[in-house]
This record gives sequence, structure tokens and C-alpha cells, in this order.
Amino acid sequence: MKEDVSFQFLQEITDGFAEERILGEGAFGVVYKGVTKSSNDVAVKKLKLSRDVNLDLKQFQNEFCNLKNLKHQNVVQILGYCYETEKELFILPDGSKRFVDELHIALCFEYLHKGSLGKHLSDYELAWHTRFKIIKGICEGLKYIHDELEEPIYHLDLKPDNILLDKDMVPKIADFGLSRIFGKELACTTQHLYGTDGYRPPEYIDKSEISRKFDIFSLGVIIIKIVSGPKDYPKCPDKSSDEFIDQVRRYWRNRLEATCTGICLKHIATK
Repeated sequence: MKEDVSFQFLQEITDGFAEERILGEGAFGVVYKGVTKSSNDVAVKKLKLSRDVNLDLKQFQNEFCNLKNLKHQNVVQILGYCYETEKELFILPDGSKRFVDELHIALCFEYLHKGSLGKHLSDYELAWHTRFKIIKGICEGLKYIHDELEEPIYHLDLKPDNILLDKDMVPKIADFGLSRIFGKELACTTQHLYGTDGYRPPEYIDKSEISRKFDIFSLGVIIIKIVSGPKDYPKCPDKSSDEFIDQVRRYWRNRLEATCTGICLKHIATK
């Protein structure tokens, strides 16, 4: 697909942004599944902005180009964008009518058929070696956007729903860069709050401090959820570090021993 796509094109491939095409929703908008005429699936994020946020086309295009140039196996590839303004008719409280400019902004990403990590955390078949591969991949993707770019990117909403998995269960970080596109504008709007409950670090909650440590804290929460599973995670805050480690080791030792090769691997689980 070409980089600059029309809003009409996005409406066509998402069936008019139909509810059944929704893949997820985040702080910056809703993600839809799009199916092109060539049968190639794409993910379309229709961005939502308050009317007091101003973002000119040139600024948006520059940031899009920066994000499109990112190449890493653990970062979702951006494919295209839409930036269109159209006149829409609004009826005011007094009954009068007025045409106003409505800005449509969207980003298109590669579509990953396994969906988000959040949908797989409770999957019993997600073995330890796969979970470890996912953790390693997330760490490598985060290191790339933090340390290997000319200008680092802070995700500021890292969570299982923003980690997508390909057919080989390779994790890819999604929804990155939006904080940089809209960062300066959103900083002026007091109603905007970065991140998701449970993934925000104390220094942001208490003092609104933003740094790479925001993402590192979120990563820690994700790792705990991956190794403990969602059923046990709510109990984690009540446990000491040693108790948590013992719980995780005991769970995975039992899982290993329950498999056909458990006897052979038993000595590994006890190390």
C-alpha cells in the first residue's frame, strides 16, 4: 500500500470502521482490522484528538517518516498514514447550523495474526521457553527504541495489549511513537494522562515525571504477568520477592514434571 492513503480508502477496508473490526483501543485511538483488495490485512489505528490539540500536516509527516524508518524484528512496522480535513455540519444548541473542519488522522501498521500478548497470558499451552522468548523480544525491542535511535522514543503505555505476536510467537511492540507525535500538544492539556492503571510508575503518579524509567516499570509488570499468569498476578503485591520467586519456580517445576519429558528435565527445574 502507498504511504499516503485516503480516509475513504480506510473506510472501505474496515467496513466503515465497523465495531466487529475492532482489534483494540488505547489512549490515542481505536485499532481496526483492514482487508485490502489484494487480501493483505493491515491494522488501522484511527486516532482521536481533542479539538484543542493542533497538529499540522508537515509535523505529522516528519514524525511518520521517522517512525516508518524504524527497523527491528521486535517493533511493529508502520506502513502508511491518513491526514485529511473535511467539512462536517454541526447543529448548535440554538438550532443554528455551522460547518466545521473535521480532522481525520490514522496510522496503518502490519497486521499480526496471533493478536496481543494479553490474549495469550492465560493460555496453558504457552510453555516456558515461549514465554522466555517473548520476554527477551520485548526487552530487545524496548532497548532499540530507547538506546539505538538518534532520538529515543518513550512508549509511555507499554502493556500486554500493546505487545503483538506474529505466527511464530515473536513479540513486536506496538503503539510506540504516538507519545512523540502528540507529546508537545498533549503536554498542554491537563486532562491527558499517560499510561494505563497498574503500569504507571510511582514517580509519574506522584510527580508526573516522564523518562525511560516509565517504560522500565511497565516492562517489570509485564514480566511478572508473563511468568506468574493473570490468575496469580493479583496475589503478587502481597508477597515478598523471595516468596514470589519460590511461587514461580514451584509452578514451572510442577509444569515440567507433568510433561512427558519431565523426568529428564527434573534436574533442570531444581537448579
